Amino acid sequence: MVTNHANSLNNNMKNIKKILTTAVVLIGFNLTCFAENAGTLAAEAAEKLKTGDAKAAVSLYEDAVKADPENATLQTDYAQALTVRINEVNFMAQGMIASKMLKAYRRSVEIDPDHIAGWIGLCRYYINAPAIAGGSADKAEKYAQEVMNRMPFLGHVEMGLVAQKRGETNVSIEHFKKALELNPNHGEARYHLDRAMAQKAES
Repeated sequence: MVTNHANSLNNNMKNIKKILTTAVVLIGFNLTCFAENAGTLAAEAAEKLKTGDAKAAVSLYEDAVKADPENATLQTDYAQALTVRINEVNFMAQGMIASKMLKAYRRSVEIDPDHIAGWIGLCRYYINAPAIAGGSADKAEKYAQEVMNRMPFLGHVEMGLVAQKRGETNVSIEHFKKALELNPNHGEARYHLDRAMAQKAES
C-alpha cells in the first residue's frame, strides 16, 4: 500500500512537471507572438507617419505598446508620434495628448534607465511645454543631466537647449561647442550652434 502511494505521488509529480513545462513553453510562445505583433504594428505606424497620417500612427503605436508593454523603444516611438499629432488637434485635446506623451517617456526610462531617447524626450518635453503644462527649464535640466551622465555629447546638446530656454545664449553656445568637440559630425549640435551664434550677432 505504501509502495502504491509512493508510485502515485511519483506519477503526480511527473504530471505536474509536464504541466509546468508546457505552461512555460506556451508563455514563451505567446510572448514571442506578442513581440512580433508589436513589431508589425510599429512598422505600420512608422509608415503612417511618413505619409502624414499621425492620427493612424498614434493608434497603431498604442496597439503596439499594449502588445509589448515592456519595450522602451516602442514607448518613445509612441511619444514621438504624439508630438506630431499634438499639432493637429484643438487646445483641449492637446492637454490629453501631452499627458500621454509625458507618461510614455517616463515609462521608457522606467523600463530601461539607460534609454537615451527617453531622457531626451523628457528634457525636450519640459523645454517646449508651456508653464501651464509643467514646462520648466529647471525640470528640463534635471533630465539633460541624465543624458549627460550617459552620453556627454548629447548631454551638452540638451544643456545648450536648456540654456536657450533661459535666454542664456553664451552658455548655450559653449555647450554646443563642447558637443561638437566630442562629436564633430553631429548635425543637430551644429545647427543649434549656428542658430545661437546668429542670435548673438543680432543682439
